[in-house]
Amino acid sequence: MINISGHLRDRRNILGFCDESVDLMVNCCGKQTFVEQDYFLNREKGRLDYQLIYIYKGAGHYFLNHKWEVLPAGNLVLYRPLEHQQYSYYAKDRPEIYWIHFTGSQCEAVLNRYAVENCYIGESLAVRMLFQYIITELQLKKPHYENVVLANFSILLSTIHRSFEQLAHSCENDFTIDRLICELNSRYMQNWSVSDMADFCKLSNSYFSHTFRQRMGVSPMRFLNNLRIEKAKDFLMTNSMPVATAAQLAGFEDPLYFSRVFKKYTGIAPNEFYHSVAGGNTPSWFQKQED
Repeated sequence: MINISGHLRDRRNILGFCDESVDLMVNCCGKQTFVEQDYFLNREKGRLDYQLIYIYKGAGHYFLNHKWEVLPAGNLVLYRPLEHQQYSYYAKDRPEIYWIHFTGSQCEAVLNRYAVENCYIGESLAVRMLFQYIITELQLKKPHYENVVLANFSILLSTIHRSFEQLAHSCENDFTIDRLICELNSRYMQNWSVSDMADFCKLSNSYFSHTFRQRMGVSPMRFLNNLRIEKAKDFLMTNSMPVATAAQLAGFEDPLYFSRVFKKYTGIAPNEFYHSVAGGNTPSWFQKQED
């Protein structure tokens, strides 16, 4: 067995640590691989802290709900404090296991927020890398490592929740829509049409429009115009440039059409917005948006 781990404290406690004086604290985090020997664990009274296990490769054998279950790679197992823990890993399965122990008064609230439970999230490289980053931070203990560990633990839980949601509501075209969104954010100034976007995703116009709206909550052109208007506002605020120039840089060839779209989306004409910025006065509508 290869066991790599990082710990918050110098001393170790096989039962873990419970600390209700803090909202959330990571006690330790580690990785285990089994290539020659099998491994068996039975903690009848569990631990004092929470434990989250991620099976990245191979499989694990867990006694859950009064029976043994074989959980393949991609599964999560959550143990709460004082909960009976009994599981085994067999070298023949070539398991690669990541685990993290945490404590604090807000653990249940955090788990509820991210809907973390025993579930399948798939073999996620992002989840694996976050575990490894937390392990390294706990080993090196560089300045502010406790904050870095907590921040990455929050990202880890968010990534777990996102992975679960993506599997639960999977769409074969999610990846192509994601690619398009990244492309629009970098090439918003180009003359995109719905047909151009559909061609980029290799979908029919009608199916693309339906899929895009389902994914983003707005039509493709409204998404693009929203993006362009935000870019135009940045140009006007940052550089105080003429409206026609900002319109062109944001992807609107016709300044009059830009003015109509700008007012429709923001409730204010671009000239008024421009003069407010040039005069050093932040318009009230923008303050409300920022709030």
